[in-house]
Amino acid sequence: MSRLPRQVRARDTSNRNSTLAALALLLACLCGCASTPRSERDAVFFPEPPAAPRVQYLTHFSSADQVIPDRGGLSKLVFGDETPGDAVAKPYGLALHDGKLYVCDTKLNAVVIFDLAQDRFGYCGVTGPERLHKPVNICVDDEGLKYVADAERGEIVVIDRTDTWAGTFGGADLERPVDVALHDGLLYVCDAAACRIVVFDTETRQRVNAFGGKGTAPGQFARPTNLAVDSDGSIYVSDTLNGRIQKLTPDGSPLSTIGRLGDRPGDFARPKGLAVDDQGRVFVVDAAFENVQAFDESGRVLMFFGGPGDGPGHLVLPAQVIVDHDHVDLFRDFIDPGFDARYLVLVTSQYGPRKVSVYAVGRAVGKAVGNLDEDAKP
Repeated sequence: MSRLPRQVRARDTSNRNSTLAALALLLACLCGCASTPRSERDAVFFPEPPAAPRVQYLTHFSSADQVIPDRGGLSKLVFGDETPGDAVAKPYGLALHDGKLYVCDTKLNAVVIFDLAQDRFGYCGVTGPERLHKPVNICVDDEGLKYVADAERGEIVVIDRTDTWAGTFGGADLERPVDVALHDGLLYVCDAAACRIVVFDTETRQRVNAFGGKGTAPGQFARPTNLAVDSDGSIYVSDTLNGRIQKLTPDGSPLSTIGRLGDRPGDFARPKGLAVDDQGRVFVVDAAFENVQAFDESGRVLMFFGGPGDGPGHLVLPAQVIVDHDHVDLFRDFIDPGFDARYLVLVTSQYGPRKVSVYAVGRAVGKAVGNLDEDAKP
């Protein structure tokens, strides 16, 4: 990246429930969290020293001036009077592909684009009859084709490699799509209203499977909100009102669960976004605890990071998390020289000054311990 993103401030408009904040504080005391640094430039690690660092907070993205120093009237020139402005308003889903950070904004009803490689900023889906109605989540295939879950349209919106509208599909099979994930030519869609996962062939755009249903039994859901697919094709679903993450086979047969409703490490109050890294570790956002918990393949909690607050590294009503193994070099200038960063984790906050927080997962340089799986003391 040719220029370090400049930090911005935004007014915190959140109104968090005091009981949930107390639960978050309890979990923080049990697991350990990072203290607020003096400035954004101070290194922030999780867990708090003297524990071995496993996660470093790097930076955030909230507005255009973090990639364009002097934006001026560019937004109006491109979009006219319909421009939604130069900042993210209320983000949910996100994707990082080929140097571009795509953020679904559920207030602007647009996909915000931070072009990190070219120092550009823009939107798609904001003008004309093809505008997005309520984009919640997004995923991108290897060729740059983007699939957006539009909850109000009840469809999957396709955006092509040039970030241009390319049609919709799934309307006859979906009620309220809220998340999407790709694997081996299939698009998995989380339908919150129908409490099921609907599977489409990406070539034909026809439904090939559907599974789930409302309930508490294994393989059933109560308001599912997010999903992820690992490298083996196993599906993970945030079964939000049941307070658990369900792991399923590619055809929907239940395999295992992670977590339960509660206030201890490894429990959930309101699980939302989730992601799986290349070693099978599962990262889960909890909108009530306002943190991200990391679990191993067996469902054992390893640590958490984030936590409530408006300081660097903290989260305010977080929604989604993604894992990225391809763009560490874009953030190299933010990584502490004593920290060996292996991959990135990005988390959206729907309120607060830091709408997209960027973290690096790794270990202390020269240390034999420090990975998420090593010396874990939740």
